[in-house]
Parts: sequence; C-alpha cells; structure tokens
Amino acid sequence: MEADWAVEVGPDLPSIDVPWEGFVDLRQNPSAANALAETAQHPALRDALIALNSAQSPVFTSKCDLWSLTRAEIDPDEFNSAPENAREGIASYIDLLQLDSARLASFDFHEHWARSLTGHLKAVKQTNGRVDLVLRPATVDSVSGYGITLYAAGCGAGTRAANAAWEAVLRAAVAVTMNLGLSPALTGE
Repeated sequence: MEADWAVEVGPDLPSIDVPWEGFVDLRQNPSAANALAETAQHPALRDALIALNSAQSPVFTSKCDLWSLTRAEIDPDEFNSAPENAREGIASYIDLLQLDSARLASFDFHEHWARSLTGHLKAVKQTNGRVDLVLRPATVDSVSGYGITLYAAGCGAGTRAANAAWEAVLRAAVAVTMNLGLSPALTGE
C-alpha cells in the first residue's frame, strides 16, 4: 500500500481540538457512531470509529469526514493503481488522539508513531489506495499536545470498486493503528 506522513505545525494551520461544539465521545457512547451523518452510507467508517474508540484502543477519535475524488485528483502512481482503475475515488479522514497524556504531549512519540505506522502500512499488500498521516497540534480539555489525522483513500474503475478499495485501505489502517498502538516496541515498555 502507498503510505506517507507529514508534519503540519505552525500558525494558521489546522489543529485538532477536543471538545468542540458537536463533539460525540464514542468511547463513552459507541452506539452513537450509528447516528453520525458520515457513517449512514458507509458502515466501514462506522466500524473504524467503533474500533478506534473501543476499550482496547490506545486512541480516541475527534472528527471524521469522507468525500468523493475525481479522476483529476487521483494519481495512479500515488495510489499504486493502473490508470484504468484510477477513474473514481473515495477518501476519508479521522483525527486520532492518544489517551495517555504523556504520549499526547510528546512530539517525539508522535513522530515515531507516524514513522512506524507508515512503515507497517507500506508492507500491506493493497493496490488502488493510500494512507497519509499528518501530525498536527492538538488540545484535549485544555491540555496541549499532538494528534494525527489519518487520511485513507481508494480508487477504482467505478464507484463500487473505489468504495471497496477505500474500505480495504481503511480496515488495514485501523488494524495497523490498533496493533502498533498496543506494541511494546512503540510504547517503550
């Protein structure tokens, strides 16, 4: 799978802030994921949110969204795709925040986490999709730190194929996030 990461820290750049007006705490109320506008037509996004906010998860989510991609927005090389499979696409993002306050506050932890996630995702055998991770400033209940926005995108010759590719990319990204988040190598234990 294609995967990359970047840092976007600075004035006038987006940040992740919790709580915000309309914030739904899916750790406390997982069934609320069923009522989100973004999940109504996309059960894979609902499943991702439930997994990332589960009791076993080292993270929680703040926001998400999804949208369609046009042919002009899909570079076949960037999606590990043949040109005929880069006609339509779907993409999503999910903001991820560490539960542990020491991790939340650590830029070094987030940089290592983003590098590790990217390395593991590149090893996943998946075509027609990509994951991008963006490390950004975050504030959780007035505590400053960092978070990661996870972008997942898939493409295909048509809507159905693009959706299937996006779902596979999203599932892989969630699985790697969960597995790596519980790994002693990342936590330093």
